[in-house]
Amino acid sequence: MVNLIGKVGIITGTTADSIGRACALAMARAGVKLIVTGRNETGGKTTEKIINDEGYSAIFIKHDVTSEKDWENVVNKCQEKYGRLDILLNNSGESRGGPIEKLSLNDLHFLLKVNVEGPFLGAKHCWKHLCDSGSGVILNMSSLTSQQPGPGGTIYGPSKATQNSLTRVMAMEGAKHGIRAISVLPGLTFTDGVLDSLGNDTSRYKAPMAKRIWMGEWGKSEHIADACVFLASEEAKYITGVEFNIDGGGVGQIPKN
Repeated sequence: MVNLIGKVGIITGTTADSIGRACALAMARAGVKLIVTGRNETGGKTTEKIINDEGYSAIFIKHDVTSEKDWENVVNKCQEKYGRLDILLNNSGESRGGPIEKLSLNDLHFLLKVNVEGPFLGAKHCWKHLCDSGSGVILNMSSLTSQQPGPGGTIYGPSKATQNSLTRVMAMEGAKHGIRAISVLPGLTFTDGVLDSLGNDTSRYKAPMAKRIWMGEWGKSEHIADACVFLASEEAKYITGVEFNIDGGGVGQIPKN
């Protein structure tokens, strides 16, 4: 089992029963002391309680990732509580879709603000402490659509592709400080967000879409979380600046049958 005992991490977007919460729980079980953040206080407190009830350490802070003031508050409280920072997992993200002619400039600006400015501000305000760690890690939660956007993904895929480019720059600038930066690209993953966007009648789309995945099944939040724990560990110390796909072979987008 990967051992991250003694490490301290900040994870954004942890308020839903989805990838962020799964990552927080997996990191905690590996030994990471956590600051977990998000905009929904009820959901965030639930994440905090789940982790602490298992005997691990987590503090929830309400946090808008597009607010520089909020980032300053999160980082300051992390230092006050734990005195260090080793891992930043920028999981917060937003998605909007539709045909080009029906999307507005405001839609584009909104996605760029959350999906690009958020990780930028996180890295900016955590940078000094990640440098002090000597082995800091930045994980930016991207998407397979950053490599393979489809119809309706006019602005979401490109916003995540921009984030990937930002991650590579973080990796280049961070290498001399011992900081690694990695884009994490989930493929089709069964989450609350999927249910919201595709509908609760999963029989309509779950099996047909699974045929596009070579391994024949959708990903789970836990698959993404386990990979993030590995990427944050010493076992992955020579991995940086890459787009790390977790998609069951979905990158091929060719029906397996």
